[in-house]
Amino acid sequence: MTWTRLCGLDELPEGEARVFDVGETSLAAARSGGAVFVVENRCSHDDGPLGRGTLVGAGGPAVEIECPRHGARFDLATGRATRMPAVGPIATYPARIADRDVLVDVPAEEP
Repeated sequence: MTWTRLCGLDELPEGEARVFDVGETSLAAARSGGAVFVVENRCSHDDGPLGRGTLVGAGGPAVEIECPRHGARFDLATGRATRMPAVGPIATYPARIADRDVLVDVPAEEP
């Protein structure tokens, strides 16, 4: 894995989502219950901006992000669609906290 600094931990408030770019990849990151989650910043239903969505179940065992456009939801740990109108999953990326930084592993883009 190639870990890239995404942001400082203080830039990702507990229970909220934020948008970050790594190269050409737009990511939605969230922190809940001491864990960090990083997914693609794109709803599989209509390409809505997930990073502008809200977290559902924050602090609990299953955390979802709700798309601000039509209310589709996705499991942040697996990327699985959990509520219509989305049926397809979204990409997830390994993330971790190191010191006071959030690190993510985003595969290199193919030429």
